Amino acid sequence: MKIWRSSIFGAFLLALALAIPAYATPPEGSIEINYHRCDGKYEKWGVHLWKSPNMPLPDIEWPNPMMPTGKSDFGVFWHVKADEFSTGSKMQVNYIIHRGDIKEQGGKDMNFDGNAHKAIWVNNNDRQIYYSLEDAKKDHVCKK
Repeated sequence: MKIWRSSIFGAFLLALALAIPAYATPPEGSIEINYHRCDGKYEKWGVHLWKSPNMPLPDIEWPNPMMPTGKSDFGVFWHVKADEFSTGSKMQVNYIIHRGDIKEQGGKDMNFDGNAHKAIWVNNNDRQIYYSLEDAKKDHVCKK
C-alpha cells in the first residue's frame, strides 16, 4: 500500500513539474527567448521576429507578434525554429519584445548570434541580453 501511494505521489510531482517548467529548455533545432517582468503581467506581450535583411518570419507582423510558447519560473518564453533565421552560415536572430507600441530593451532592434547562443534571457526595463539564467538574475532587482 505504501509503495502504491508513493508511486501516485511521485507521478503527481512529475506531472506538476512538467506542467510549469522551472526553466525552459529549447527543443532540438530551436532558439529560445526568455522574458521576465517584475509585475508578472504578460498579457498581450509578444515578440516580433525577423531574419536579415528585414524579412519578417511567416505569420509575424508588428500588430500580430508571436505570443509566448510557455511560462517558467523566470517568466515567459518563446521557442522558434533556428533554421528560420539561417542565411548561409550566419544565423542572426532579430527580435523586439513588445506590447503594441511599448517596446522593451530601450525600443531598439535587438539581435543575437543563434549559432553561438541557443537561449537568451531578457529582464523588463533592462537593455542587456543575458546568455545565462544566472547572469539575468544576478543583478536584477524588481522595485516595489
